[in-house]
Amino acid sequence: MPNHSISMQLLKEGQTEPELVYVNAVTGKWKSPGEGWLGPQAGGFAQLPDGLHLMDPANKEELAFCWGLALDKCFTLEQGTSTYRFSGGAGNWQILGVF
Repeated sequence: MPNHSISMQLLKEGQTEPELVYVNAVTGKWKSPGEGWLGPQAGGFAQLPDGLHLMDPANKEELAFCWGLALDKCFTLEQGTSTYRFSGGAGNWQILGVF
């Protein structure tokens, strides 16, 4: 399990507002305040060698995949590409803070 948590924003082509996401490495969960375009606003995550996978609350649907994001090595303002299998489309991720 990674040793720290992050706040990040997800951007999606065709969406004007970013989705803010808080990933808690201790609990293995993530949440997003408000009602954004991501769909479910909380769930679990899987850290795999290819990147970070944000899953729905039932851990069945992948809501977002952040290519190359490693929670134990990421830093503030790091960014990369993302895909959204559940809602369709692609975009970018950016780390807003590491704590």
